[in-house]
Amino acid sequence: MKKQSVGFILSVVTVVAALVGLVGYLINCGTNYFANLGVDSAVVGCTVAAIAAVIVYVVVNMKGVQTWADVLPVVAAALLMAATLLLVNTRVNAIAAVMTFENNAKNMADLVSCIVGIAGCLVATIVAVISSFFDTVKE
Repeated sequence: MKKQSVGFILSVVTVVAALVGLVGYLINCGTNYFANLGVDSAVVGCTVAAIAAVIVYVVVNMKGVQTWADVLPVVAAALLMAATLLLVNTRVNAIAAVMTFENNAKNMADLVSCIVGIAGCLVATIVAVISSFFDTVKE
């Protein structure tokens, strides 16, 4: 545990933020207002693959293998970026409609999980990009 670096902490934050974004998105897909949009498998797939890439990178780095695994933080950041953009793309028109024409308490409550999902994915993307510049273990 003493060998862990800033990259390890940022990787953990990336995984937690991505999980928050994924859970927020899945909750949002079950709300009354957003249920008709369904679950986009690309958003779920990209997020899960990014989480797996970060976890594999940390585990492999802890064991000392750093040759092929160095590409995983970049892949994770790209997957999280794709998931965030796809999520925003599928929700932007509904968000605009709720904020302007269909503004009532129930729709605004449904919008909260949408915003949590987008914010979680966005934070995970930003932290993943930053963490790709740091090592997970101290030399």
